[in-house]
Amino acid sequence: MTLARTAVRGSAASIGGQGFRIVLQLVGLAVLARLLEPADFGVVAMVTAAIGFADILRDFGLSSAAVQAPSVSRGERINLFWANTGLGLLCTVVVAASTPLLVALYDEPTLAHIVPALSLVLLISGINTQYRADLGRALRFVALASSDVLAQLVGTLVAIAVALLGGGYWAIVAQQLTVAVVALVVNVISTRWRPGLPQRRTSIRRFFRFGLSVFGTQVLGYAAKNADTVALGTFWGSSVLGGYNRAQQIAVVPLNQINGPLTRVALPMLSKAHLDPARFSRAVLRAQLAGAYGTATVLAFVAGLAVPIVAVLLGPGWSEAAPILALLAIAGVFRSLSQLAYWMFLSSGRPGAQFALDLWAQPLMVAVIVLGASRGAVGAAWAAVAVWPVYWIIGLLVASRSAGQAAAPLVWRAVRALLGVALPAALASWYVSRAIDGPLIALAAGAAAGVALAAVVVLAVRPVRRDVAEVVTLVRHAAQRGEKTAPQH
Repeated sequence: MTLARTAVRGSAASIGGQGFRIVLQLVGLAVLARLLEPADFGVVAMVTAAIGFADILRDFGLSSAAVQAPSVSRGERINLFWANTGLGLLCTVVVAASTPLLVALYDEPTLAHIVPALSLVLLISGINTQYRADLGRALRFVALASSDVLAQLVGTLVAIAVALLGGGYWAIVAQQLTVAVVALVVNVISTRWRPGLPQRRTSIRRFFRFGLSVFGTQVLGYAAKNADTVALGTFWGSSVLGGYNRAQQIAVVPLNQINGPLTRVALPMLSKAHLDPARFSRAVLRAQLAGAYGTATVLAFVAGLAVPIVAVLLGPGWSEAAPILALLAIAGVFRSLSQLAYWMFLSSGRPGAQFALDLWAQPLMVAVIVLGASRGAVGAAWAAVAVWPVYWIIGLLVASRSAGQAAAPLVWRAVRALLGVALPAALASWYVSRAIDGPLIALAAGAAAGVALAAVVVLAVRPVRRDVAEVVTLVRHAAQRGEKTAPQH
């Protein structure tokens, strides 16, 4: 099978699997929002901000380094496994030991129980890191998607069961632990690989050199994406953070569940294509299409339908989350588009260029977001809307120059998708939904109006029609091909 066909099949499998994950996440979110209090979500969000930072250290960019490398020997593979496992254990110990500091920072005694429990996720994920990387290198995207779906399903069922038993915030803790354990078990079974003892004579220094720049970039990016959570928890407490966190969780569903699998497909495919400039350019443009007409458009719909979405998913008592959701979805449009620059930096072997960019850009973003959060949850959301479009443009310009690509076609395709499809669809959805009583009917009618207007634009505007036709062709080819994406081993 050609690389292009594998990419198409991989994208279809990943996005199809993530479609199931999105449904599971939304169902779980809707049920848990009715069984738990905002403060339950808030206290766990305080911990997950710290856990997420440690998780970046646990990976240390080694998974990306393993996927991007032209070849990985058996000894390197074994040593990478033990390196990530050791980092996972170290992070678990450090996070658990930092429990008193987190309790003091947030002035929240319940964290004394939550932090040690959630720290175990880091060890489990450390063991899983190279299993996932191995599946990515082998282009086994169906196996990765299956692992994600099964883990999300079991985790959601466990969380609902614990919540029904009156477990409160322990339902969310149990969900995260269950997802990590199930994903590890499924990936071990899929790879059928058992690591041996560490190989002293085999060096993995080259992976750490590559991973160091990735690690630095991810730390800075994580700080920008989670500064609002830490600041709101510190300034306003668990109840305000809980409402913000629920809106944020809805907004990041398209980001995580579409961009995540797209990254797992795009990074290995672009890494294989980057030595051929013409081929790399075509692949980058195709990736831009997927992001602009996919994730960004979905988030535009979320922004336009924020009020009925909150009413349907979260139920009564959560109406203050609607404007926050709308703003975070708008910011998410540009967060999703900025992913292309990340792919270009890594696949072309230039993570240091992105680190140099983020070394000054991300601290500025954090400062703006913290300033916004000092005014409350809505202020934090407005700050996100202010910083992400600027970061997207700057990142794309720097990445294009670093990879030897023209930035203008990429910017123009994104702008055409946003102005031609995403914005009209969002406005139509908002206008129709606000005129209808009943959140479920308003949601359905608004979505239908947005889709209808987007369809009219696609039919009437030839360049947009060509872009969408290319996306449809890619999806159709993926659906028609029954071959396996890669040999199983």
